[in-house]
Amino acid sequence: MSIRLLTHRQYSAPWARICRRITTSASLRRPGTTEENESSSKIDSAEGPEVVESSPVYSKDAIDAAQSVDEGARKGRVGARSEFVNEREPVVVHDMTHPIQMSKWYRVIPESVDFAQVGSSHIPRVPKLGHGLERVLFSPGVHCLQDPHSGVYNFDPYIRNITQPADFDYDKLTPYITSSKDNTLMGYARRHKKKFVGSTSSMTHVLSHLYFVISAGKNPDISSMSMAFADMPSRFTRGMRYPASIALRYHNGVYGIDADKSFDVQDSILSILGKSLEKLLSSTPREFDMYKKENSWKVKDIPEENYHYAEFDDFVLRSQLDCRDDRLPRKTFDLKTRGSLAIRMDLQNYELSKGYQIVSMKGRLQSFEREYYDMIRSAFLKYNFQTRIGNMDGIFVAYHNTARMFGFQYIPRKEMDRVLFGNEYTGDKAFKAVLILLSKLLRTVTDLYPEKDIRVTFDSASSERQQMDIWVEVLNDEAEAVAMQQYPENGFVRAKSPAKKSPPKASASTTTDPFAAATDPLASNDAPGESPEEDILADDPIDDYIDPADEIYVNTEQPIFKYTMQTFSTLNNQDTDEPVTVKKKEDQWHINWKLTKSRKSQDDIVSQYRRLRLRQATYFERASPDTPDEELSPMIKILRRISRQNLWRNKPPTGKVVVNRSRLPIHIVAKPTADASSRGTVEPTTSQSASEVAPTASDRPGKRMNRTKSGKSTTKRPGDHRKKGPQGHKTGGHAQRQASDVLKSAHARSKPEQDNK
Repeated sequence: MSIRLLTHRQYSAPWARICRRITTSASLRRPGTTEENESSSKIDSAEGPEVVESSPVYSKDAIDAAQSVDEGARKGRVGARSEFVNEREPVVVHDMTHPIQMSKWYRVIPESVDFAQVGSSHIPRVPKLGHGLERVLFSPGVHCLQDPHSGVYNFDPYIRNITQPADFDYDKLTPYITSSKDNTLMGYARRHKKKFVGSTSSMTHVLSHLYFVISAGKNPDISSMSMAFADMPSRFTRGMRYPASIALRYHNGVYGIDADKSFDVQDSILSILGKSLEKLLSSTPREFDMYKKENSWKVKDIPEENYHYAEFDDFVLRSQLDCRDDRLPRKTFDLKTRGSLAIRMDLQNYELSKGYQIVSMKGRLQSFEREYYDMIRSAFLKYNFQTRIGNMDGIFVAYHNTARMFGFQYIPRKEMDRVLFGNEYTGDKAFKAVLILLSKLLRTVTDLYPEKDIRVTFDSASSERQQMDIWVEVLNDEAEAVAMQQYPENGFVRAKSPAKKSPPKASASTTTDPFAAATDPLASNDAPGESPEEDILADDPIDDYIDPADEIYVNTEQPIFKYTMQTFSTLNNQDTDEPVTVKKKEDQWHINWKLTKSRKSQDDIVSQYRRLRLRQATYFERASPDTPDEELSPMIKILRRISRQNLWRNKPPTGKVVVNRSRLPIHIVAKPTADASSRGTVEPTTSQSASEVAPTASDRPGKRMNRTKSGKSTTKRPGDHRKKGPQGHKTGGHAQRQASDVLKSAHARSKPEQDNK
């Protein structure tokens, strides 16, 4: 351990003073000498601790003396930053300017730029939840579609079985329009002199990479999980950290940010079903049946999409609005359909895994807790950024296995903030910081090739914790389209491997405890080589049989640039390399960053870039349908075995179906009348539909809450307020039946309104 490391570990002047006291004979000078005082005054007057050139041997007493320095004195000074490239001068952080200079530190202040909500289009046309699902929005936790104990349905059984893609007419749905082809979005950016436009689907993956860099590798909080997940990894999955590419499409002064689909030309079963399931959850059975192929001829008009728009710095951002409920604080929320663990692990062979069932709340397998755990590590960060861009209140999650629906859960944005960032304040500052960084980076790369289409790739997985590589390539769509046709249809690795290596023999721990953290399938999503679950087909054959220069197309007509971005944080004037959590809104969290251009030769940069693109092409390649069982990973074998044993559960129920109708959120708004006010009762009115007001604890069948003159609440059954006649019998039976008819007619009129929602 050198004296330089001893100094840098604490980032404070007292450590430097103690280190200067250390002599080559491992002895300390006497305190209070003139030489020591002069040395201390010089260091105190400097901007930061001075790096000592010599590396003398120090004793244990010197270390103990250094560790006994007063904690308050060490925290009173702002340390210098000199870790990445062996800088020996104190770091000078500059205010943000443009164009930025290479290898120069700049400071990002999240509060310096406002995130303005421009507005939304056609809010009244945004659909509402159907089938009585709206009560999930106001009740935390998972709501099972069918009670596993009694078999009673909590919601409409119509949504149990999922319509397969072959039976649904997707042409009748509103087509997706990329940012670069959205004339409304591009026109708005030109009128307001904005340079970039983007959507949530094209930007959230890149924003996630930027967050990984500024957060110093901060992991999500999974402390709320049960003990079954105590030894499970908490870091983000490999799927979240694989290189992200975006295409900047230039058109008349504005760049449209589109997701790069070079190696993702075919939609997965989850993305295909997501479109039809969103329609299912936000429509009535009669409306949804019209979109099935046998009835799709009845659909005449395809509705326009509903969007929310926001401005930030050089950006105009667009977010699709899936669903709304006026009782939520932010009115709108996002619909997410979440495939089960077995489906996600074996997408190409989902037919073999669709028998996997979710049967319990807790546990490592076949539980809602497992799905929630996976969602935290693989999707929460993107979901959170999407809700912030669209000013949405949260996400509504529907759990399924592509054949049947299991349950539903509403997750507010505040809950995601707590799990990801620690609190809402940290989430707000991190979101603004990554948007500012992305704006400055894109302005820098577009200055290299003005008015041209560019591909920008971000890779934070192969670098250090607070470091990220950025690649810039000019697009040639025609040449790339020709090259894409020559790519193997069944995957790079399997197509180029003349012989497959036999899988390594499973260890004793792997065979005896396949659910251990080391063999968990998500452990393979953390980093290459970290787990024996790494796909055998996507490992060694890359280097043995594939030449990236021959397989991956790269446009070398224009130079390819590589940049490296480095960051560190300053929290309340204190520099730190550790993850930051803002305690209160007034705390100052600044991001210090610099950009360095690679000085390697163009041949070396192109070679590195080809290998990076190859990683993107092969990142999610798994076993093919014809892969022998002996070559499958242990977890895939277990999931397929569970699926085979429970495949019969996907069949539609036969016989009597019991539905819990008492839980329907029916609430009639009541207003006092002149005749009833004297008796402390209310009269029902039909001014609002049955689903407009959230149910209360007192809304039970056969009961009603009345307010007495003294202000106390009393529970009375219908008919109790009627006066008694001379013989002691209650009168007013005709009025009671009339009120009952009013309630029934109100409920009948509310059904068409619910259907339209």
